[in-house]
Amino acid sequence: MSSTIVVGVDGSPDSGIALDWAAKEAALRGVGLTVVYGLLMPVAAVPFGPAATLPPSEELRELATGVLDAARDRVARAEPAVDVDTFLILRGAVEAILDVANEAELIVVGTRGLGGVSGLVLGSVSSRVAARASCPTVVVPSVVSPDDGSIVVGVDGSRAGDAALRFALAEAGRRSAKVVAVYAHHDQSDLESLVPAALERARAAILTDPDVSIRIDPGRPSDVLVEAGRDAALIVVGSRGRGQVRSLLLGSTSSAVLQRSSRPVAVVHSP
Repeated sequence: MSSTIVVGVDGSPDSGIALDWAAKEAALRGVGLTVVYGLLMPVAAVPFGPAATLPPSEELRELATGVLDAARDRVARAEPAVDVDTFLILRGAVEAILDVANEAELIVVGTRGLGGVSGLVLGSVSSRVAARASCPTVVVPSVVSPDDGSIVVGVDGSRAGDAALRFALAEAGRRSAKVVAVYAHHDQSDLESLVPAALERARAAILTDPDVSIRIDPGRPSDVLVEAGRDAALIVVGSRGRGQVRSLLLGSTSSAVLQRSSRPVAVVHSP
């Protein structure tokens, strides 16, 4: 499963856009694509006892299977060289995606979906998958407009920032893209040495050497990143975790960028 990209779908237009983005990325990387539908089982109330889950009806199974079949056909038309596997998982969307993506190299989700049963709703599925995934997660907005091809990445000298920068440089090598490394902070001291040092560490960990420019802007990091990446092909942010908190919440900057960006955003955790 390591040489695959996992994408969550639910039949909504937004999940279709995420599927298209994931298929292109799989073709670019030369890896397979795994499409996951999480079908949450109905819950029945038991008088004065624990809730009981019921098996999904045949109608629900058929609808979910139809979505997966349509997803396979959609990828075959757009990227015929990409191998596609599909999984119908009888769990909620977050658990279904994370279960299948345990050893994947990338997860892709949309910002909004059908809601209720298995929708991909930002603040729910998207942010929870991004917070808990062991691999980078790309959240694709509902509208992907033309871009300038660049990759914008936030750096701050932390391990999470270094991991985000390594991911951005590797992606730029695949795409022959320019990288804009952005450092935003109210305290501008020692920045002339901090950002180049982060670049040196990141370049030492990858084989490519893409074109990189550095921006050092005052202001809140999320504001600066969203503004710097308004025309970018991809915005990359790091996210720190503190024990169990990591499994529940994203960092404030990564969460704010996800909420406000109109561009695909990759969330990368430090090793």
